Amino acid sequence: MYLAGINALTFILFSIDYAIARYNQDEDTGLMDGRILTLFAVAGGALGMLLALMLFTGNHMNKRNIAWWFSAIVFLIVWVLAVLVWAGVIVVDLEPGASFNASVVVAFGAYLLAVNVITFAVFCLDKKRAIDRGSRFPEATLLGLSLAGGALGGIVGMRVAHHETSKWYFAAGLPAFVILHIALFLLAHGAGLV
Repeated sequence: MYLAGINALTFILFSIDYAIARYNQDEDTGLMDGRILTLFAVAGGALGMLLALMLFTGNHMNKRNIAWWFSAIVFLIVWVLAVLVWAGVIVVDLEPGASFNASVVVAFGAYLLAVNVITFAVFCLDKKRAIDRGSRFPEATLLGLSLAGGALGGIVGMRVAHHETSKWYFAAGLPAFVILHIALFLLAHGAGLV
């Protein structure tokens, strides 16, 4: 009941925010600060946020809504997993002595190494393109690579290249992705997959 209510409320608030911003013809003037609206995804309204974004933006990401898209995706994953664990669909046994599946861990480690190196390179290349006023990578690409496992490479790329450090959804989003990745790994281990 809670999740249905918070998703309905989130959808309504996003709808009102979109209507106000569109009426004002100013994307920065809406119902409330975007960071506050993002908290509704944290509270369980990620599906309502995602549905509102899909309905009102025509699935188009831009600088104003990209943080909402990624917040909705991340917290939808978190809430779906939480509900599946709560319902007993995913059984988690966090026994201290449980062993890891070595071949899966090695393959997973190789994937993470590759995606982090690629993400680091893309952040640095995007900074060079920004300096040269060349064609840039969309922010969705930078955040997508980070969400796909390259968050540590993205954080290092941000720091080394001094790139995207002032945008809150990069500064807070990438560390949140790292926490999500660790939680997903522990959940997979607890479920006996890793």
